[in-house]
Amino acid sequence: MSNKKNKVENVSDSEEEQELDSERDSDVDSDGNYVGEKELQADFEGRNPEDCDYHGIKQLLRQLFLKSNVDLGALAQIIISQNYVGSVVKQCLDDGIDDEDDDVGDGVFGVTTLINITKKKDEQCIKQIRALLTTLANDNADDKTKALVNKVLSDDASQVGLIINERILNIPAAISVPLFSSLQSEVDRAVKRNMPYTFQYLIWICKTYKTSEDESDILFANQEEKPLLDVAISNFEVDVTEQAELSQWEYEGGAMTPYRKVLIFDGSKLNELIRLMKEEVESV
Repeated sequence: MSNKKNKVENVSDSEEEQELDSERDSDVDSDGNYVGEKELQADFEGRNPEDCDYHGIKQLLRQLFLKSNVDLGALAQIIISQNYVGSVVKQCLDDGIDDEDDDVGDGVFGVTTLINITKKKDEQCIKQIRALLTTLANDNADDKTKALVNKVLSDDASQVGLIINERILNIPAAISVPLFSSLQSEVDRAVKRNMPYTFQYLIWICKTYKTSEDESDILFANQEEKPLLDVAISNFEVDVTEQAELSQWEYEGGAMTPYRKVLIFDGSKLNELIRLMKEEVESV
């Protein structure tokens, strides 16, 4: 099995302790709701997506898309089929355990990838994502952003990439640095091979939260994504309270409400976005 093995080390707990901690102190519930601050302590690495990761990837996608009309199983299959670009986060194997032994499980803790939603526009799940983005923009964006989204998604001459950056529990933001470093190298390699990874636009759906005390204060579920807002050419947000199992929860004495913030970037900015995320992680 071809592995990237981008390792991020933390203090390791036993599997039983990790399971108990995740049940008691997880930051995120099954629908991606923020409920705490404790980080999961373990060793992780980035790997090429494989068939055995299907269910884990699908569950991660559910955190992001919630109850939207998107065939997440089909989307997971696309991610696996283009495993030359993108990574899944797995727990590091103990010394002496063969990679083949890991194939029986689908313990996927995160997924980071880039999908060409123009090239794959005829795939049903991609049609659903494009329709979802159009509907969300029409219902929630200002006129300028609405026009841009409709233009971007209706012009087949413009190659549009969808960045997916999702992880579960309290995986620290540090894992994003090697994952996106790998993604950057993989995209560069794909472009050199004349594969369709040169984009005019990039779209990124971020999980965010707001407090009732200050709605202008946006909290990003994935901390590394925070500086990306400043370089987006346009953005809009969607209140997903009705789709989340927990519509609000308490955080430092205030209620928080879940949102999805959709960011649109110039397609040439991928390397800059990765640099900004690395700087954000290293500044903490």
